[in-house]
Amino acid sequence: MFFLSLSLITGVVGTIIVLKKMASVAGSVSHSLLASVAIANFLKVNPIVTSIPFAFIISLIIHFIRQNKKLNEDIALSIMWVLGVSIGIIFINLSNTYSSTVSFYLFGNVLFTDVYDVIISFLFAIFILAFYLIFNREIKNIIVDEDYSKIIGVNTALFNILVLTIVGLSIVLTIKAVGIILLIAIFTIPSTIAYKKSNSIEKCMLISSIISLISFFSGYYISLLLNLPISSTITIMLVTIFLVSELIDRKRGIVWKTRLKET
Repeated sequence: MFFLSLSLITGVVGTIIVLKKMASVAGSVSHSLLASVAIANFLKVNPIVTSIPFAFIISLIIHFIRQNKKLNEDIALSIMWVLGVSIGIIFINLSNTYSSTVSFYLFGNVLFTDVYDVIISFLFAIFILAFYLIFNREIKNIIVDEDYSKIIGVNTALFNILVLTIVGLSIVLTIKAVGIILLIAIFTIPSTIAYKKSNSIEKCMLISSIISLISFFSGYYISLLLNLPISSTITIMLVTIFLVSELIDRKRGIVWKTRLKET
């Protein structure tokens, strides 16, 4: 159930991230969360307690950055990225001891998730699906054409904040299983593969979720079989699927282009 929940979360949210070209946003959020994890370690509390409000605040800051045309978005997000990591390192140093909790969130390990993680992830996956079904039109509009969405009366500011908040919460709830360092791959690679095979957003979400599920299961069992880190093995499986997809893709793949040149 946990892998299924993670696959739905990464499939749906990852599709929005890829289509709205928010990979740098996801990277900034995930690495900034090192600060909240380190602060939780310093205060001796559950990282969820600090990470959820932290993710919401980051979402608001990112919304401001994306709306402010005077700011260079890439540079501003990069500053957030390194600032979060720097604050995290400072609080890790202040704690005097390097807690295993910090290591779990940095590198991820699905084996250390508990029943509460499973239940919360499952409920959040249902929430994301319900949110997309209810606000399907508005989400599609801000993905396809934000300026047109404003003209037809969609509150783009509100929905951008909601989408960014959901991205932030998705990262918070999956970060323990896959880790800060590898998390961006989990959210972007499956949807990037699915995007080339889809003619609708819903189909992209479905294919992305299936690819994620395959990667989670195959990476998990291969890591157990060969005694390898689970998160890294899952990421390698994702990259492998991506490369195979590129090789056999008739329209864009390397193999197809090579055949065209030969003929």
